[in-house]
Amino acid sequence: MKKLNILTSAIAFIALFVACSESLLDTPAPNISDESFFSSDAAAFDALVGAYDPLGRYNYTQIHEWMIGDVVSDDAEKGGEGPSDWAECQDLKDFRANAENSILAGRWTEPYVGIARANKLIAGIQENENISAGVQKRYIAEAKFLRAWYHFHLLKVFGGVPIVNKVLQPSEFTEPRNTAAEVYAQIEKDLTEAAADLPTKPELNADEMGRVTRGAAEAFLVKMYVFQAKWSEAATLSQKFIDEYDWYGLEDNYADVFSATGENGKESIFEIQYSFITGDDNWGDDNEGNVTAIYQGSRQLYNSKGEIESGWGWGFNLPTQNLYDEFEEGDPRRDFTLIDDGDVLWEGTDDEETICTQHINGIGYTQKVYHSRKYYIPKSERNGMSDSPNNWRAIRYADLLLWNAEAYAHTGGDWEYGVNEVRARVGLEPTTNTDGLSAVYHERRVELAMEGHRYWDLVRTGRGSLMTGYSDNKRYMPIPQGEIGLNPNLEQNPY
Repeated sequence: MKKLNILTSAIAFIALFVACSESLLDTPAPNISDESFFSSDAAAFDALVGAYDPLGRYNYTQIHEWMIGDVVSDDAEKGGEGPSDWAECQDLKDFRANAENSILAGRWTEPYVGIARANKLIAGIQENENISAGVQKRYIAEAKFLRAWYHFHLLKVFGGVPIVNKVLQPSEFTEPRNTAAEVYAQIEKDLTEAAADLPTKPELNADEMGRVTRGAAEAFLVKMYVFQAKWSEAATLSQKFIDEYDWYGLEDNYADVFSATGENGKESIFEIQYSFITGDDNWGDDNEGNVTAIYQGSRQLYNSKGEIESGWGWGFNLPTQNLYDEFEEGDPRRDFTLIDDGDVLWEGTDDEETICTQHINGIGYTQKVYHSRKYYIPKSERNGMSDSPNNWRAIRYADLLLWNAEAYAHTGGDWEYGVNEVRARVGLEPTTNTDGLSAVYHERRVELAMEGHRYWDLVRTGRGSLMTGYSDNKRYMPIPQGEIGLNPNLEQNPY
């Protein structure tokens, strides 16, 4: 499933509309009931694709995961052409965002689009005699996973939000916020039910890679336990995962995790799929590719004569010297996470580039910054402005190992195993740190750097003060004012 085609009921609406009479004003508005649309397994699949689609939208995963998870944290500076380039992102970084911030508006809207589509799918196929029993079982499980995923991505940004676990009636459009605990409970319920009916990764066909699996649901449930400090549950479930799912593991070469050959590999538990689309550039939610590559690409290169020339990228999400210093000497992950001035990438190939960082280090930052390498792709994989094919690694096995280690550090179990597994993969000796949590926090930062995790790790573990401008009342971000205007029962966060 290297990017499901976006086929939703809208296609049917368009087909009917075009086939109608000569006068647009005389054409009755088309009306398709759930009964007539959900009339076959193929129609159910189209609706399933629609439920997956918001995962990869421009105003959601494509930029928001690194924009909040990396830039707002101490791991990165915003970058671009300077502080005024995408000033709303700088406002997030400086903890001065307001309810009119368009980034937050997208972060609210897109998950609810996904939730609505998941609910529509469940309602449309459940106990539907036109849909085969196997399709009902699997698609409903996938929809419940997606519904849980979208609810969590709202929860972690805004705190408690209205739970939507069914197709709403107009009288239900102004429901108040649920508590964070209630949202977590709904997420746990959805994931537990989904896991029971999902296939394992080895059971997927080649063209199904990227669809939700039992492992993805259980790993995501571990994450929910970690975020709630349910350490016993996290330890038990993560250990079961490690013991039973032997088809997952660490890639032998750390660099391969983010290469094209590493996509959907043994380390991948859940990836958001993108495609290399030829032809005209698309933008926004019309594209099937990932814009992360161009956002984080280098603004300048050195040519063969050592002269500075324009690069391909826009230079956002710049790793800091603070992050650089976190890596131990000799840790090869540093060189595959950070790009310094003069670094040569893909040396000896047609893709060879020599990176220049003079621009990004000349726009006013007090500490040195670098370019991010994990989502930096070679020329041969670039396609115009927006259609880069590199998937977003949402959950990988290294993350699961470190959740296991963190849970055991809290409960008195073998936290060293997970920590030392990820260290051994890159040739490092076992940790000499005798404090389990300190060892886990270090390893999570260097292993998962620039993957959108750092901000959430800091706030969930009570270390938000490491970020300049942070205070406890800024744990959750402002709810978009437009949403409060539509639903006056929403209570604003005390940001």
